[in-house]
Amino acid sequence: MTQPTQSPSWLHLLSDQALADMSGPTVFERGLNYAASGLAETAGDVTLRPGEQAAIEATVHGNLPYAVRLWISADDELDGACTCPHAQDGNFCKHLVALALAWRAALGDAAAISLPHTARKQSSATQKSSVQTERQDALRRFIWEQDASVLAERLWSWAERDRVCMADLKIWASSSKAVDDPKALRAAIDAVLPRRNGYLDWRRSNDYARQGSAVMELLRPWVQRDAATARELCEHALRRLFKVAEQSDDSLGGIGGLIQDLMGLLIETLRTAAPPASWIDRWFKLMDADPWGLWNEPAVLEAAGPEAQARYAERACQDWHKWRQRPRKTTSRRSSSFLTSDDDLERDLLRRRYLEVLARQDDPRALLDAMIESVETAAEYCDVVAFCEARNWHREALQWAQSAARLHPRDARCEDALLRCYERDGWDEEALAIRRQRLEHHPGPMQYMALLRAAKNAKRDPALYRAELFAWAEQREQAKHKHALEQHRHIKFSDPLATPRLDVSVRVQWLVAEKKLDDAWSLTQTPDTQCDAAVLEQLADAMPKQRRADAARLLQRIFEHEMKMASFPYDGPLKRVRQIVACLPPTQASAWVESLRSTYKARRRFIAGLP
Repeated sequence: MTQPTQSPSWLHLLSDQALADMSGPTVFERGLNYAASGLAETAGDVTLRPGEQAAIEATVHGNLPYAVRLWISADDELDGACTCPHAQDGNFCKHLVALALAWRAALGDAAAISLPHTARKQSSATQKSSVQTERQDALRRFIWEQDASVLAERLWSWAERDRVCMADLKIWASSSKAVDDPKALRAAIDAVLPRRNGYLDWRRSNDYARQGSAVMELLRPWVQRDAATARELCEHALRRLFKVAEQSDDSLGGIGGLIQDLMGLLIETLRTAAPPASWIDRWFKLMDADPWGLWNEPAVLEAAGPEAQARYAERACQDWHKWRQRPRKTTSRRSSSFLTSDDDLERDLLRRRYLEVLARQDDPRALLDAMIESVETAAEYCDVVAFCEARNWHREALQWAQSAARLHPRDARCEDALLRCYERDGWDEEALAIRRQRLEHHPGPMQYMALLRAAKNAKRDPALYRAELFAWAEQREQAKHKHALEQHRHIKFSDPLATPRLDVSVRVQWLVAEKKLDDAWSLTQTPDTQCDAAVLEQLADAMPKQRRADAARLLQRIFEHEMKMASFPYDGPLKRVRQIVACLPPTQASAWVESLRSTYKARRRFIAGLP
């Protein structure tokens, strides 16, 4: 196992809750059992891959031995890969959970608790796996003892019956001829990355990427030997991959990953030998062929050198001005539209390149003029506002924020920009109006607290304004309740016991946000009212230790609601039971659990899981 060289600030990614969220409670429990039985045999030193800050590899023994790898990305995200079928479908499997728990234990956290019955079961699986491994080793020794001609005859007979095997042999043969001959190397690339007719589903796409990864080993030696030739061959390989990518389901990311690896290798060739300025025109054609837009243009330009950068700037300006002179295929960009035309996509790409060229000239006013000259979408207006704010051009920022909100009145980003300008520049009444409108559309606790701050800035009386908001919330609740009652009356055969009750969730949320827990508790206890389970849980979590009994009562209300819809394996309700038991004194907890055994005796699997 590779120990990280820095303090593992990412250790929380290996917590029980984080792993359960990634795998699901049932899979997590199975992984916990595997970890408890010590079925993860970690490897030695692990080579970190690009973008990783820590990693671990192991063989986890289930019915078969599975190769498992976990890593922490540079962005502090946990990910992993396993050769078991469950993980191959894109799931975070029990073997990944087991390795994560073993890793956590090795880093100093508590190891998983051993469970005797699962330990016996998994020990049997380990013995079975060990027998299979011994048989494989014996078969391997037998193969190595055979004469080469006998093995060659066998291999050829298999290849005649198996197209995949025959393809591998062709790749092998082409690769062996390509050591010193660029033409042969091009032919080998064609063999490794063959054309494909028709659509590749996710399985065939992943198989294609796995086979195609051999192209990296073919090309890498040529970077130092002849960087210009290596660059041309990388381009050739990318064109073939782009064609396949157009007709592929790359859900597992195999083809996309191989494309990015080849792009990285091409950048290495540029660093080794700077290309001529004319190469930029070839690169533009290559970018046009990329169906997924995976190029890291700044990295390519940095590696290509000043001559290529100058040609890129010239080309970007030419393309943008040429595009602006031709007639538009679309006349407007609606902020409410979810569809973007190809013409608009091309425009956005060319505009971005043009503005990036201007940004490198270090003339902010010229750049702002260019941004304003072509501003069109809500996002572009917000970019203008942010650009002005970053340079403390606050008056212009406010003007453009007002224009953005006027032209795109339903765009939240434009409203955010305008609100930010109002609050910064002291337009308190205008900011208060926006905050009030937001609360009336989405009366959550964050909007409520922000509105109170805006009211204070606008010199409103805090107590009077707060009372006004609670009166509005109560009127809203009454109106919704009246509407629900009318709908209930028109439902035939409606359950009289299911008559809608007054929903006080909004006011309870506000009170919790203000830390007025007594008022929130009293409101939840008002007869003929109801409150969302999530809000009740927030209130229960906020209760101090001396009021754990009240917290338990709130959680019991949530539990009763959950049990109405629960079914095996009862993960949610059983977790809630343990949470409630932790809030109650031992005597009360035991009595309550016994009452559950009586109330839900028909649900035997639920009863079996009670503490």
